[in-house]
Amino acid sequence: MKYPVIADSGTNYHMFKEHEFFIDLQPAKGSVLLGDGKTLINIQGIGTVQCYISNHLVTLHDVRYIPSLGESIYSLFLHIKSPNHGLESTSDQGLFLNFPTFSTRAIIGATDIYLDVSPVLDNLSLLPSSVPIDTTSETMFTPSVTSVSNTTK
Repeated sequence: MKYPVIADSGTNYHMFKEHEFFIDLQPAKGSVLLGDGKTLINIQGIGTVQCYISNHLVTLHDVRYIPSLGESIYSLFLHIKSPNHGLESTSDQGLFLNFPTFSTRAIIGATDIYLDVSPVLDNLSLLPSSVPIDTTSETMFTPSVTSVSNTTK
C-alpha cells in the first residue's frame, strides 16, 4: 500500500498526514493527544479530503492535517455515525466497511486495521505546497483522546 490509512475506533476525527489528499485546507492551531495518553502532536490545518477507497471517490470533511503523524487515520467512530455507513464482520471473510454505495474489506495488519486509500491526483494544483499557521486566529482546536472543543470568540 502506498498510502496505508489506519482504521481506528478510538479517534473522533479523521487525521491525514499527506497534503496531497486535501482539496480544501484552512490553517488551524491546536494539538491532538494520541492514544498513548502522553504524546501531543500539532494540528496544522483542517479541511476536506477527497480520496479513492476501493476505486470509489470518497469525500471527508473536517479532516485534521497533521504531517507529523506516523500514519493517517480514518475514524471508525465517525464512519458508523454517518448515514448509511456501517461495519460488518465475519470470521471467514473479515471486516468490511460499508459506505452508501459500496463496501470494502479492511486489511488486517499485525497490530492495526488498514484501508488502502489513494489521493485524487487532479486536485494537487488547488493547494499551495505548504499551509501557513495563523497564530492570530480566534478559533482554537484542542482535541483530546475522546473529544475536541471548538471555542470561538
